[in-house]
Amino acid sequence: MKKTLANLSIALGLIILLGGLLSYGLGINNIIPVPRPDLIVSGTTLIGIIFIVSGTCDLFVKKTREMEIEEKDERNIALSNAAMASGFKVMNVSISVSLFVLIFTGYMTAVPCFTIIGAFTIGQIAFILKLWHLQKTM
Repeated sequence: MKKTLANLSIALGLIILLGGLLSYGLGINNIIPVPRPDLIVSGTTLIGIIFIVSGTCDLFVKKTREMEIEEKDERNIALSNAAMASGFKVMNVSISVSLFVLIFTGYMTAVPCFTIIGAFTIGQIAFILKLWHLQKTM
């Protein structure tokens, strides 16, 4: 399963990378009606490389038997969940403060602002739904 996901990540990365480079080679990036056509090539190249590197790293990481046992240990799972909860709280505060600063200093336009607010809202709704579900089942 893990190997399949890693291979899928590499394939997706290659498709995105080659698509961006092909759009540059054929000159399609200048025809597409976007505000910054130069970012099409650099954005797709960067995203493609990130997918390729991520998939390759997943393929080369080999876990020993002890690492697998320790990963499934209940104490380590509880510690990991507590760390993720703290990270979630810090991320919420930092995104809120960053959004506030960018809006009121004039660096944030409407579309990215509503996109970030939408992503933030989805994260909060997912948290509330999961909390409600866990309270009902436990």
